Amino acid sequence: MPPSRHPQPPRRPVAPSDATRAMPTTHGPPRPRAVAPATSPVPRPASGKPRRTGPAPGATPSAREAARAAVTTAMPTAPPPPRDDPEPPTERHGALPPPRSSVTRGRRSPEPVAAAAIAADPDVDDVEADAPPPNRSFGKALGAVAASTVAPGAGHLILHRTRTGAVILGTFVLVIAVLLLLVLTSDTAQLLTTALSSNVLVMATIGCVVAAAAWVAVIVRTYLLARPPGLGALRQGIGVVTVVALCLVVAAPLGFGANLANSQRSLLNDLFSGGGGTAAAEAIAKPKLNVLLVGSDAGPDRKGARTDTMMVANIDTKTGRTVLFSLPRNIQYAQFPPESPMGEEFPDGFHNESDPLSGDYLLNAVYAWGLTHPDVAPPGPTDDPGLNLLHETVGYMLGLQLDYFIEVNMAGFASIIDALGGLRVDVGPERIPIGGITPSGRHVRPDGYIEPGVQQLSGEQALAFARSRTNSSDYARMGRQRCLLQTILQQKSPADMLTNFQSVASATTNSVSTNIPQAVLPALAALAGNGISLESVSFDPSLPDPSEDNGHFSTGDPNFPYMRRVVQDAINRPPAPPAPPTSAAAPTTRAGAGADDEDDEDDSRSGSRSANSAAPTSLAESC
Repeated sequence: MPPSRHPQPPRRPVAPSDATRAMPTTHGPPRPRAVAPATSPVPRPASGKPRRTGPAPGATPSAREAARAAVTTAMPTAPPPPRDDPEPPTERHGALPPPRSSVTRGRRSPEPVAAAAIAADPDVDDVEADAPPPNRSFGKALGAVAASTVAPGAGHLILHRTRTGAVILGTFVLVIAVLLLLVLTSDTAQLLTTALSSNVLVMATIGCVVAAAAWVAVIVRTYLLARPPGLGALRQGIGVVTVVALCLVVAAPLGFGANLANSQRSLLNDLFSGGGGTAAAEAIAKPKLNVLLVGSDAGPDRKGARTDTMMVANIDTKTGRTVLFSLPRNIQYAQFPPESPMGEEFPDGFHNESDPLSGDYLLNAVYAWGLTHPDVAPPGPTDDPGLNLLHETVGYMLGLQLDYFIEVNMAGFASIIDALGGLRVDVGPERIPIGGITPSGRHVRPDGYIEPGVQQLSGEQALAFARSRTNSSDYARMGRQRCLLQTILQQKSPADMLTNFQSVASATTNSVSTNIPQAVLPALAALAGNGISLESVSFDPSLPDPSEDNGHFSTGDPNFPYMRRVVQDAINRPPAPPAPPTSAAAPTTRAGAGADDEDDEDDSRSGSRSANSAAPTSLAESC
């Protein structure tokens, strides 16, 4: 072939680049190759991938490889992000995405799955947006449940449910603060008025039930939120047992409170229904209240009922000073208002001239007489004609307007003492026979004895101590009854009543009746809470009576005008000075003394009352 007319100039040698140097050679020295013009690094587009650069299509493969190597060398490199370092949140979809981790070997981290589960939870807005999901464990779940048991809402706060936890815990604290404020700013009368109100007790019952249900629900919800998935059967059982136990810890005291409030409401409605007595507003405004206290001996071994215990309590509504006027059961010639049916039938007093020693005409027989002759009994203040007749004669003999009555079945009295846990009584220097005299008056062998000295008495023993007449007298028995009342007031506090309230309420409902209205109870309870000073006047032969030849009051022929004068002097004179408590037993009479009136009068003259004074004595001193 002939040579070209235009010969090509010789090519200028090109220095090999770093990429060219790095390329391996297999056949001899490297041949010079064309290199694409140098290009600057191209910024990353929005898609995140570098824009492809290099020679135009059609270039030789060697040239394309060299261009690719040059671009790769020129691109800046950065270290890969840490595996678990989450990317900053974005607002691409209007909400914060869950934290992500790097993808390793084509496997996605499980954190997005956990984040999706939290996002599906109804309480997701309680969790901090930039906080990682809580690390749930079985121990942490139990700890959160225990915290909710101590303070509802605390478990939610532990689980980062801040909004729900704050609302629950704030409500709990607010209720406790309000209750404490009411207790600390209210006086005794206000608190007793609240505690003795049927409407308040109904609200307290409902409140305790609702509080218990809500608290239990919070405990269960806390466990469901905190419980980790995939628990084994053993841990599931432990969790369920723990939650049930903690629910019982919360529900038990609130349930007891609800039951206590409901029982108190039932007792108030059943026992203190009022009716027939002084109106509540009038009674509260009176300076003194007179309450008839009656102890009935009705029982299965007795025919009918007799009132062996009769007292009138004169209560000062300002100071709480109380004077007990005791009436022996063997007072004869009981008086009635002249215009009453009994006053017309017995103008000279309740007495049978043909049988003056008949027990059917003593004071303790008035109750039974009213039951068998209801036509001569007044219509009020109760539906019981026997009690109405006794109410009439006692008020007339003492010259007092009786506002209310309290009748106690003596058999039920034993149940009340048992419900209170018994009494610790100083029996005295001689043992007291239990029984020994039948209802008809026949002497039999005692069923047992109450040993002398300080003894813890059960209900039956306390009843025997109060009623025993074997080797004693009616007046000594009256003294023991008064001292037993003093012992009850000294030893049994409101806390004892509250602790044994269910048993006391049951025994009281079955053995006590009264016409005291509920509205008067707070005032009486406030007096009891401030302390009651008990004094006593007993119309027995130990009471001096200047009109009698022997200078002592006679139960066989009572001086009723003198009785009324003694009553007025006792309630109008200054209180007797307090005396330290002594033996709870009244002075016992000599052994072998009978229960006849004459022997009783002789025996009772050794009592503690001064022969020159009819003033009331402190009940503690008389014991």
